Amino acid sequence: MTVAVVFGARSVEHEISIITACQAMPVLSELGAEVVPVYITKDGRWLTKPEFTDLETFRRQLPEEGAPIQLDLDQGRFLAGGYSRLGRPRDLGVDVIYPCLHGTLGEDGTLAALADVARLPQVGSPTLASSLAMDKFRSKKFFEACGLPVVAGRATSTLEGALEAASGFGYPLVVKPNRSGSSIGVSLVEGEGQLQDAMEMALSFDTEVVVEPAVRGASDLNCAVKRAEPRASEVERPLRASGFLSYRDKYVTKRGMTGSPPAATANAASKSAYPDPRRELPAQIPAATRAEVQRLALAAFDALDCAGSARVDLLLSDSGELFLNEVNTIPGSLAFYLWEATGVSFAALLEELVTEALTRAGTRQLVLADNLLAANQLLGKAPI
Repeated sequence: MTVAVVFGARSVEHEISIITACQAMPVLSELGAEVVPVYITKDGRWLTKPEFTDLETFRRQLPEEGAPIQLDLDQGRFLAGGYSRLGRPRDLGVDVIYPCLHGTLGEDGTLAALADVARLPQVGSPTLASSLAMDKFRSKKFFEACGLPVVAGRATSTLEGALEAASGFGYPLVVKPNRSGSSIGVSLVEGEGQLQDAMEMALSFDTEVVVEPAVRGASDLNCAVKRAEPRASEVERPLRASGFLSYRDKYVTKRGMTGSPPAATANAASKSAYPDPRRELPAQIPAATRAEVQRLALAAFDALDCAGSARVDLLLSDSGELFLNEVNTIPGSLAFYLWEATGVSFAALLEELVTEALTRAGTRQLVLADNLLAANQLLGKAPI
């Protein structure tokens, strides 16, 4: 089987996407797949090269050269190479797309939509689920309508709107881009004097901002969810250095940017603490709280009709209240560490999700067999 792993793209999470892809591609190769790395540069060019499976290629510098890739929407093919007479593009024979994209122009449902048009199976959530999950404010309203607990919030594009929200919520506030990830552009605002700077930073990453009250004494809890058993993963508590979980907390260690998975423990299926200083895994919380986190994560995943493996992020207040924060349909590192702590290896997870994508793609009826315009079976409105 040939798997196209798509990563990079025009997103503020470009480098995180590279790490995720370079974690997944060797495991897919070990499973026997022929892996085609499809790297989307920061200026939007699609390239492939065998060296793109190696993270060190990107550590030296972000590549600008490789065989150009075209997605043939008509025939449902990935083509490599140019269109000159001496170098006709070759069909890469891709059977399934595995997206390792984070953020805009990828995780937000855009690649899923392209895959649908090209009739190529894609691992992960469909377009609507991906798009809604990426929109923090509208997914918040959706979860609220489903009876799931969320923090109140307001979407705005102006300082005046943020000031109105602050007058209703009070301080401290969390200000964040509505459609972004990895805590990029997020600020904790303690008073009105900080609000303008926070809005300007958030608006530099998106045209819309979410303003919400900070949850008192909050800690973060994450749980991954998929369709097959076990459906919910172990729960982690990411460790933070400040009032909110920052980009640095998530991805930077004392040695720099995190990359390869930590060395496996003697028993990958054990529930012992995961060897990563950035997280408490499993989270040291009461059993009842863990069960409720998993229940809410499942409810959010199913309400959006997600597929693949998504990570659901929640907030736990100092009084023990839980709030859904967001759903990441393509989580960093594909949340493999949460599944390993649950007894599901990275290889088993990837194989399960590829199989799910292929099965789902074979069940869709795309068109009607008959021409309904023939013999006046379908009549439009008569012209005036």
